[in-house]
Amino acid sequence: MTTTTSKPSIQRLIESTSIPAALVRAVVRQMGGWESFSEKASDICRGGIDGGFNGFLYNRDTEPFASRNRSAIEEMASAQAREFGISIFEMVKGFGCFRHGPKPFDEEIGMALYAGRDCKGGMQILNALAWYAGEEVARAYCDAFDPHQ
Repeated sequence: MTTTTSKPSIQRLIESTSIPAALVRAVVRQMGGWESFSEKASDICRGGIDGGFNGFLYNRDTEPFASRNRSAIEEMASAQAREFGISIFEMVKGFGCFRHGPKPFDEEIGMALYAGRDCKGGMQILNALAWYAGEEVARAYCDAFDPHQ
């Protein structure tokens, strides 16, 4: 965990993480700006984004967010899956939001990530990808600025 004693800022967050800068900015914007994001990041780190956070609450928000940021989400997920030694498909299937229901098929994940088409289950996958992006950016914030996490 890397912590910094200087005042948190979006630029410092971007510099502290390997998450694509465009995705960091998109998550912060989706949550209503830097102040709103920085106030909620620790809560997201503790309980997950599915607890209801501005911009990540409704499918009407999460689906377009994931679609707009698909390439940056795929870049982050691919790198993380490689670090874990698994495929991006295995990683997505392991997301907590799929724990109590049917796991998506590789084809469905591929369509959501690469083709952007909403196939069977596509809405759930896009929602999961948006939550994943939000949680990863919040985690990067907590790692950089919140030593109590």
